[in-house]
Parts: sequence; structure tokens; C-alpha cells
Amino acid sequence: MDGRLNTEEQETIEKSGELDALKTVIDDIDTWKVKPFDVEAGLAELQKKKSGVIPLRKAKRTHWMKYAATALILISCGLFWYLSGSNEILENTRIAEKNTIELPNGSIVEIDAASSISYYKKDWENSRELVLNGQAFFDVTKGKPFVVSTTTAKVAVLGTQFNIKTNGDLFSVYCYEGKIEVSYKNQVQIITEGQSIELKNDELIKSNHQDDAPDWIQGFSTYDKTPLRYVIADMQRYFEVEIALPEKYEQLQFTGTMTHDTLNSALSTVFTTMEINYTLENNKVIFY
Repeated sequence: MDGRLNTEEQETIEKSGELDALKTVIDDIDTWKVKPFDVEAGLAELQKKKSGVIPLRKAKRTHWMKYAATALILISCGLFWYLSGSNEILENTRIAEKNTIELPNGSIVEIDAASSISYYKKDWENSRELVLNGQAFFDVTKGKPFVVSTTTAKVAVLGTQFNIKTNGDLFSVYCYEGKIEVSYKNQVQIITEGQSIELKNDELIKSNHQDDAPDWIQGFSTYDKTPLRYVIADMQRYFEVEIALPEKYEQLQFTGTMTHDTLNSALSTVFTTMEINYTLENNKVIFY
């Protein structure tokens, strides 16, 4: 419009008609004036029409504005779909807290204290996969493969009842019904009802059990030659207590049953039976 186009460019842009609306605006812009606004009359008019719909005046749009509007709509729809359909669901528990939740397909998860699960709601029926940190018991409905991923290994099932416990390098799976596939690095083990898998020395070890349900659901934890640091980790899961285990006790192993009733009972069960001297001050265990 300021004369910098060559002949070919000018002919092309004029044939497209893209500048027609802009020329109209520029030619007419000097005549634009803002009329004084009567507030009282405007309010009266608004109240008169509040039950109806006030039509909006349509403005001419250039071709590029249509493309921009279309792009904005597509981006908005995509963002809405992402936020509303694929958002991550997180369920977690605090110390000494347990929770039972129902997943979208009807499967039940009982989450132990200081644990969490997360999954994506979108397309859950076609991809039943969640992430577990801590310990949880699963009662899975039949259907598509159900996968539980942990920082250590992955567990895949179709429909079953099982318990997974993970804490640092500790990992175990107990099957109470159905069939489970456990994958760790290049190892794969399949267990059925009455069998369990534990990770020991970087290897999946299969064994048998006679339990009908996880003991933690019933309010206690059972240990068999379990390194003391794992027992302490569980104690801090169920009670608000600070325990810094001295290095000289780290290699000790505990066999017995610790109830989740009271902190004093749990401390006595573990440390007194192991002849470890301690005192409890302001929810902090001090060894001497």
C-alpha cells in the first residue's frame, strides 16, 4: 500500500483480495467517533433484555484471520482433551494411614501406609497400567492385562489377587489367586496361588506361602530372618517415629511379628527381643 511492491507482487496481492477489508478500514478510520454513553439508559436497556439474547454484530474478517481463529480453536480443543482425558490420577497415604480405592474397571486396591499409586484415566480399559511406590494389595477384575510398575520390577496379571511390596532394593510379590508374571531386568518368573517372589542378590527367588491375605491388612507384619533396616523402614511407615539405626546393627536380622497397635509395643517387640538398648524421647529412638 506504500508503493514498495513490484508490479508482479502488486498484481498478485490485488487479485487475492486480501487487502480490500484493510483498505476500507483505513479509508474510513478518520470518520470514526465514539458516541457519548448514557449509563442510566444503558442499564435500563440491559435490564429490559436480560431474559433474552442480544445479537452480536458480525465484523468482516480477512482470510488470514479465519486461519488464525481455526488454529486457536484446534489448540483449545486439544488442550481441553489433554487436561480432561489423559490427566494423571494419584492416590497416596500418609504415615499410619491406609486407604482402599476402586479403579475405573472395578478392580480394588488397598494401599498400605506411606505408599502411593498413580495411573492415567484416559483409555484405562485398553491399557490398565499403574505405578506403585510402597506396598499395596490388588484384587483385579478380569479383562485386559493389568500391569503394575515399580522402580524395581514389573508385575503383569489378567485377573487375580496379589500383594506387592517395594522399598529401595526390597521387592516382593505374593500371589493369593490367579497367575502373575514378574519381570526384572532379563529375568521373568511366573507364580500362581500360594507362591511368592522375592528379589535377593539381584535375582528373583520363588517360594511358597500359606497365607490367605497380606498380614499388614490385618494389622501386623511378620518377618523371617529379615534385615533389621527393612523392619525399621516398616516401623516408620506405621508410626510417627525417627529411627537412625547405628551401623553396628545394620547386618542383624529379625524374626518375629510386629503389631501396628502402638509404637511402644512395636519397639519392644523388635529391640527388646534382640537385646538392643534404646530409649524413646519425643518420638525419636536413641540407642545406647
